Amino acid sequence: MSNVIMTSHTQSALQTLLFASDSLEKAQSRSNSGLKIASAADNAGYWSVATGMRSDKSIVGSIADALNLGASKVDTTYEAVNSSIDILNQITSLLETAYEAGTDRTTLNTSLMELKGNLESVTHAATFSGDNWLYNSDASMIDNYTVPASFQRSVSGSVSLNFISISSSQSTLVDTQDANRGLLTGAIDADALNPATSTGTPRNYYLLDVGSATPATGTEISISDSTTIGELDDMIATVSYMTDKMNRLASSLGTMSNRIDQQVNYAASLRDTFDSSVSRLVDTDMEEESAKLAAFKTQQQVSMQVLSLLNNHQQSLQVLFS
Repeated sequence: MSNVIMTSHTQSALQTLLFASDSLEKAQSRSNSGLKIASAADNAGYWSVATGMRSDKSIVGSIADALNLGASKVDTTYEAVNSSIDILNQITSLLETAYEAGTDRTTLNTSLMELKGNLESVTHAATFSGDNWLYNSDASMIDNYTVPASFQRSVSGSVSLNFISISSSQSTLVDTQDANRGLLTGAIDADALNPATSTGTPRNYYLLDVGSATPATGTEISISDSTTIGELDDMIATVSYMTDKMNRLASSLGTMSNRIDQQVNYAASLRDTFDSSVSRLVDTDMEEESAKLAAFKTQQQVSMQVLSLLNNHQQSLQVLFS
């Protein structure tokens, strides 16, 4: 009878020891990895949701990279346009100075040529990642320059990008193939700029001559002793028209930049949300796991002590009845 009782106690102690050892091993694994759900075997439902969120986070990260690239292109173009507007304002000041009697128009024209050279250099340097929205040297020009502006998630979880674009006819300032496609290289009819005083006879002016394959027809804006007051009026009106168009371009670029910045911030917030959501699903509560580790270690030690006592008692009985 005593042997039966001893065997039952031994089996119970062994089962407790095995359970404690197995639980201790799992708790140690969770503590070491920091994950309470490391694979589908731990909890298929939570693991699947967490895996989907990690994939979503990766997609959002790629979208954020595309947004940042687009923002850099827009910002590069915006800065070049602002610099160009400053140069146009200086050109206008020079032309206004030429009205004054006794001014050295030769010196003024030298300064004007330098400003025009700076203007071409600024537009030519406005390149980012191989794209230049202001300076075109291709025979065939694309219709629009496009950058990612936002993204949407459908009910099914798929992600699609939304784009914003700006017309190449609005942004191109210099064109080395067809001068008339560029705002600064193309001919502008000064007579048509003020309908109230229009004579119906075109008076075309252009600011930059960059040696385009198809040149502009008209008069290049420059100053000489023979330049009349009427011609100065036309030149100033033409440059003012260019400045107005470039102010509008800068405004459009600023709006694009703001939209992209908002989406970049949103993408960053969304990635943080994915991180915290995945953490709540699969990460280990280290305080809880520490408590479990201590409990399972104690249970394991107690089970081993009970087994040791039962073994000693069993040996004593065998000696007594042998």
